Amino acid sequence: PEGRFVNEGDLVAEIDPRPFTLQKMQAEGQLASDEAQLAQARLELERYRRLIKENSVSKQQLETQEGLVGQYEGAVLAGKASVADADLQLTYSRITAPISGRVGLRRVDVGNIVRSSDSDGIVVITQMRPMDVVFTLVESQIPDVIQAMFAAREAGTSLVVDAWGQDNK
Repeated sequence: PEGRFVNEGDLVAEIDPRPFTLQKMQAEGQLASDEAQLAQARLELERYRRLIKENSVSKQQLETQEGLVGQYEGAVLAGKASVADADLQLTYSRITAPISGRVGLRRVDVGNIVRSSDSDGIVVITQMRPMDVVFTLVESQIPDVIQAMFAAREAGTSLVVDAWGQDNK
């Protein structure tokens, strides 16, 4: 909720993970099928290697089977990459705070469609510690501020300032 303090890594929003879960299941199913085909092709290759010694199969059949094993090995590698990609997409459905701070205005609501190319983000998080404040000074006050900065540095401390908002708080 808006106004809540979050720590770096806290869950801020969750995008519906179901499409990514289904994508992963499809990739795992295809990988299992490819692995089964590879196992079968390797068994047949071993059989062909035994039979070639007895001149029961041609060298072309053996070479074709070796090529088929290579194809299935490639398919298994591609399948593992598809599963890894689906896992990665699934992690993107959990949006965590990149910094600690106070949650500001929500930029999206439940039901909105979000895309990775959206430049506005999902929520604004304002870093509170450390906090940078930009302010202007009257030119005549600059020497006093510089002198105070040097004094603080020599004392091994930081320059302490009070920052007041427009509401005098």
